[in-house]
Amino acid sequence: MRYALISLFIFKLSVLNLIASDNYPVGARSAGVANASVTYSDLWSAFNNQGGLAQLKGISAGAYYENEFLVPDLSLKSFVFALPADKAGVFALSATQFGGTLYNETKAGLAYSKQLGEKFSAGIQLDYLSTHIANDDGGYVYGTTNTFTVEGGFIAEPINNLTIGLHIFNPTRAKLAVYNDERVPTSVCFGGSYKFSEKVLLSSEIEKDGGENNIFKAGLEYHIVEQVFLRGGVASNPSLSSFGFGFKLKQLQVDLASTYHQVLGFTPQISLVYNFKSE
Repeated sequence: MRYALISLFIFKLSVLNLIASDNYPVGARSAGVANASVTYSDLWSAFNNQGGLAQLKGISAGAYYENEFLVPDLSLKSFVFALPADKAGVFALSATQFGGTLYNETKAGLAYSKQLGEKFSAGIQLDYLSTHIANDDGGYVYGTTNTFTVEGGFIAEPINNLTIGLHIFNPTRAKLAVYNDERVPTSVCFGGSYKFSEKVLLSSEIEKDGGENNIFKAGLEYHIVEQVFLRGGVASNPSLSSFGFGFKLKQLQVDLASTYHQVLGFTPQISLVYNFKSE
């Protein structure tokens, strides 16, 4: 069982041209637009671009679950809590775990974000990262590695309806293990979004991670009525398509999405956000 799981994980990484990074995009809203969300300002900015947290107006909490390719041992689970402190800025505490009992990666973060002008906000986050591989009986095979790193970004609106965003994860290239000088990959995302109307938002971004190829993402969000959203997107390296929708029930936001890979299949996502005080 242990070797089957590890083989599946390696196969996933090789097919998708990815390496373990401890930095996964989070939120079904983001997933619905193929994760082209570096310019979004919502609770999930605690994972995708801390600069977007500054626009939160009330205390909020969220939970997210992703079942990658319908394999439970490749699932992603996340939680976030945000606390605005009036003019002092916004603080957020987040945690996420990828994997199962035999192999998993854990990330915990403490973020701070602040509005630095009418159309500019920035944020930074301190992360604790942990990775371990275990025996079928729960005993460690390779042990557990732990490290700390930082990430952060900004969001700006240089002209009306056009927003740009930048997010950098692990600029310090934190060391994950002494053996072979293994380090956590650094990733950089830069993108823009344009609001055509109160109903249509188009976004795109380019991500550079530890791999050799850039990842291009583009997505469209359509606000059908006040409580309902439709989303779709595409991404390259690997080639993915996505779709999703969301709806609001007073102080509760529910988002559902799925991405599709032509070899490995569907990855469904769901996220819930509760605003303790209606904005």
